[in-house]
Amino acid sequence: MLRQLFRRAAIALGATACLALAAPLSLAQSAPKAGGTALIALIQEPGSFNRFLTGQTGALLGRMVVEGLFDPDEQGNYLPLLAAQLPTQANGAVSADSLSVRYTLRPGLKWSDGQPLTSADYVFTFEAYRNPASTPAGDAITPAWQQIESVTAVDALNFVVKMKRPNPGYLELFNIVLPKHKFDSPVLTQVHAQSRLPLGTGPFVVKEWRTGDAIVLVRNPHYRQAGKPYLDQIVLKIIPNREVAMQGLLRGEVDTLFFPTTGDLPTLIKAQKEGNPIEIAMQGSKSWVEWLWLNNTSNGDAKRPHPVLGDPAVREAMDRAINRQQIIDQVFGGLGQLTGSFLYSGWAAVDIPATPYDPAKASQVLEAAGWKKGADGVRVRNNVRASLRFQTISGDRTRELYQQLIQQNLKDVGIEIKIQNVPSTVLFGGYKDGGLMKRGNFDIAMSRDGYVVDPVVWAGKFTTPQIPSAEHVEGLNFMFYSNAEYDRVVDQAATMVDMAERRKLYTQAARRFAADRPALPLYSSAWGTAWSRRLGGVKSVSWNGIWAQSADWYIAK
Repeated sequence: MLRQLFRRAAIALGATACLALAAPLSLAQSAPKAGGTALIALIQEPGSFNRFLTGQTGALLGRMVVEGLFDPDEQGNYLPLLAAQLPTQANGAVSADSLSVRYTLRPGLKWSDGQPLTSADYVFTFEAYRNPASTPAGDAITPAWQQIESVTAVDALNFVVKMKRPNPGYLELFNIVLPKHKFDSPVLTQVHAQSRLPLGTGPFVVKEWRTGDAIVLVRNPHYRQAGKPYLDQIVLKIIPNREVAMQGLLRGEVDTLFFPTTGDLPTLIKAQKEGNPIEIAMQGSKSWVEWLWLNNTSNGDAKRPHPVLGDPAVREAMDRAINRQQIIDQVFGGLGQLTGSFLYSGWAAVDIPATPYDPAKASQVLEAAGWKKGADGVRVRNNVRASLRFQTISGDRTRELYQQLIQQNLKDVGIEIKIQNVPSTVLFGGYKDGGLMKRGNFDIAMSRDGYVVDPVVWAGKFTTPQIPSAEHVEGLNFMFYSNAEYDRVVDQAATMVDMAERRKLYTQAARRFAADRPALPLYSSAWGTAWSRRLGGVKSVSWNGIWAQSADWYIAK
């Protein structure tokens, strides 16, 4: 059945793609050879491929199309990508007061339509960011961007960024760039053509987007590396059912699966041991953490605490009532790690143990706070039932399994949980589109996040100025969390370059966050990627997955 789906998806791509679908897998990796089509199963259809407008699925996949100035290696060290060098004080590109940074582009770079990429495009990107009619999201609304005062072109290859204050996140700027020649004005919203089909400098170009069916990428004829990419095309086939997508990989009908979950890994490892021709790369350290995002307000109104979650006692009881190790053991076959810290990766990681599972203590906390069990076992205080919606992305069977475990854990202490999963675009949609998290129209939401090199962006997401509102639709503080002490230390850390001092401040912020519990960490994923041996050139897992490596992929014969 799945093979037929992919055959239909490839009809518009010509005979070459159809033959590739039917070709048997080759267990031997040959030398790179040009041509062919790679097939990727995509469970969640992104809303956009433009990283100026999205921070979700499309942001990672968009790396095959739109490149940044810098990119971290597997150890989290930033390396030049479109930039000619890393700006530092030592090489004179960063001023002594850290308020000015000169960025230099590699010579000869071109957009995928053949037009030259110049410093004028970066000036325009900043103009689009600060234009009040634009709707930036994802990489374009981080604290690092907010600290820019001006961007000025020196010549075609050099531009200078003036900062309002020292900006330690300057290497995380310009992970996105907009083609000035494709705009009539510096305004970019979701309805612009550059939202769905962005121009870029990456190895591939978005040729076609068939909503609900497939996204077709084709070779960029103007890619900066001669002879690359090797592939003619990459087809992202949208398969909302994870189980169907997994079976497609195991039967050799797709070449890889976008973002396998920790729950997929035991099945993949078992299949490989039994002789299935797939490769698996695993990362040993903590990676993406699965979070329970708790709404601290009533429907996004900062002046009205959530009737249940606004009580710190409820958040503490939930933290103590969830059996995290049971999730790792029963759902993921022991793959995964526990953490109690929201800063768990990168150079500023803070080691805070996960809250121990203690349902008796959780019940005591609720009783002491006045939450009494009713006749149906659900706790009530002041005529308010401890009943909460629990939402994540629909169609993910693995997540549904541990949702049910959490549901039972909380039921045991008198908290009623109603699972109401929704599509990704509904849960994470923009403010103007009525996105549940942006609008504060949720109780508990679940997703992965926080795997960062430098905490300046991640920590800044939870400050008061990042709370979404009609006046600040791009805000990313979905929990509507506000704590003056947290704001102060995070803001201070974002304005200094001394890493030792920044580490001290981030440690304070992590401990404040853990005490307030605006979100609860469940587990750190055992992050891995699996691909068919038919697909050559895939490297080990890095900070951005395998997607930034697509120029090296080829069909192994």
